[in-house]
Amino acid sequence: MIRFSGFDLTGVTRKLAMLAIAVSLTGGVFAPADAQRRERRSDEQSDQNAADRVFSAAIGEIVQEALAQQEAEQYAASITTLNRALANSSINPYERAVSLQLRGRAYYDTDRVSQAIQDWEGAIATGAMLPSEINSYRINIGQLYITIEDYARGIASLERAVADGGTEIVNAPLARMLAQAYGQAERYREGLTWANRFWAMIPAGDRQRGDYSLMLFYYQQLEMVPQQMEIVQEMVQRWPAEKSNWRSYASLLAQVDREEDAFEANKIMYINGMFTEGREIEALAQYYSYFGYPYRGAIILEREMNAGVVERSQRNLNLLANMWRQAREWERAIPVLRQVAQLSGDGNDYLKLAEALFQERQLSEAETAFEDALNRGGLDRPGTAWTLLGNVRLELDRRQSALAAFQEGTRYPYSRSTASGYITYINSVIRAEADRVRIRERVRRDECQFGVDDLLNTARLLGTMDENGRIIITVPPRCTDLYNEFGESIAQLAAAAAPAEEAGEGDEAG
Repeated sequence: MIRFSGFDLTGVTRKLAMLAIAVSLTGGVFAPADAQRRERRSDEQSDQNAADRVFSAAIGEIVQEALAQQEAEQYAASITTLNRALANSSINPYERAVSLQLRGRAYYDTDRVSQAIQDWEGAIATGAMLPSEINSYRINIGQLYITIEDYARGIASLERAVADGGTEIVNAPLARMLAQAYGQAERYREGLTWANRFWAMIPAGDRQRGDYSLMLFYYQQLEMVPQQMEIVQEMVQRWPAEKSNWRSYASLLAQVDREEDAFEANKIMYINGMFTEGREIEALAQYYSYFGYPYRGAIILEREMNAGVVERSQRNLNLLANMWRQAREWERAIPVLRQVAQLSGDGNDYLKLAEALFQERQLSEAETAFEDALNRGGLDRPGTAWTLLGNVRLELDRRQSALAAFQEGTRYPYSRSTASGYITYINSVIRAEADRVRIRERVRRDECQFGVDDLLNTARLLGTMDENGRIIITVPPRCTDLYNEFGESIAQLAAAAAPAEEAGEGDEAG
C-alpha cells in the first residue's frame, strides 16, 4: 500500500497504486494477471521503502483534491491544482513523482500529448518510482511518442523497458507495438524480429486480419516472397470470400512463375462473382488466350461486354477480335473486325478483316477489304497484302487483275518469291489453255478435211451435181467456216483471189 505521513488518503490509495503501475492508453499492454503480480510486487517494495514513499499533509491534501477533480473528469482544474503541489518548495521526490504522474494523465486526457510525455519522463527522473512502475511508464511513453510519429524515441522507450524489465514483460501487444513502430520508422530488418515474436505468441486460431496484415507488410517490404505466400494462403483459407486475398494470392503465384496457378486463382474469382471491374475481365480473358483457350476467353469477354461490365472500346474490341481469330472463329470475328476497322480507319485493321473474310470464302468482300487496306496504307507488310489480294482475285477467276496484284507483291523482298511463283503458275495455265485451243483447232481442221474428202468421193459416185455440172456436198456445220458447198477450202479461195485483186488495182493505176 502507498503510505502517507500525517494525512489519510485511504480512499484514493487504490487509484494511486493503479496509476503508479500503468496508465492504460490502448486498452492495456499487460495482461490482467501480469498487472496484478506487478501491483503486489510494487506494494511489497513500497512497504520496504515506506520511509521514502510518503506524503506530507500539505501535499497529500492537494493530491486528494486533484484526484477528486479527475474522478469528476475536471482535468483542466486538476492540472491547476497539481501545479500548486509541484510549486511547493517542500515537496519530496515521491510526492513530485506521483504529482507528475497525475498531471501527465490529465494532460493525456485533454489531448496534450507532449506535456503528458514530459511529465511522465519527469516522474521517472525523480528516482522515486519502483522499477516495475518505471517500466510501465516507459511503455506508455513509448506509445505516446509513436502516436505523435516520433518513432525513434518511441522505439527507444519501449526497448529500454524491455531491457530493464526482461523477457517476462514482453507479451503479444508489446511485441506488436514494437513491430509497428519499427515498420513506421522503415527499419524493417530490426522490426521483423519483433513481428516474428508477436506472430509466435498468437495462437493460429486467434489471429486477426490485422495480424496477418502486419506480417504480410514486413515480408513485402523485405521481398520475402515464400513467406508472403504462406501468409496469403492462410488468409485465403480463413476468408475465402474476400477478393483482396485472392488477388494477392494470384499476384504472388505470378511472381514465382506459377502462371497457370495464377490463372486458376483468377478463374475461381470470376466463377465466384468477385470480378466487378472491366479490367479484371480483360485480364482474365487474356489469361485464357495466353494458355491456349482463346474461345473461352472470347466468350467471357463478349458476354461481359454485352452486359456493360467491359467497355466496348476500340482496344477491347480489338482484343475480342484477336481472340476470335486465334480460335479460328472467323464468322464471329468478322463483325467485330469490321467494327474495329471502321472505328480506327487503320490499314492493318482492314487487313485483318480481309483475312477473316477470305477464310470464310466471302471473296468479293475480301477483295474490297484488301483494297481498302492497301489504299489506306501504313501496313506492316504490304507485299503480303498484295499477294493475298492476288489469291482472292485468282479464286474469283480474274487472272489479269490477279497478275497485277502479284506483280505488286514482287516489289517486296519478303513476298517476292511467293508472288513470282503465282505469276509463273498463272502464265503456265494461260499457255496451257492456249495450247489446248490450238490442238483442238488442228484436230477440227483435220477432221473437217477428212470428212469433206469423204463427202466429195461419195458425191462423185452418186453423181450429185448442180445445174452447172459441179459436184456439191452438204458441209457439216462445224466445218462451214472452212469449206463451201463444193468442198473447196475457203481459205485457199481467199488466198487465190487476193493476188488477182491486187493485179486489177495495179492495171487501173496504170
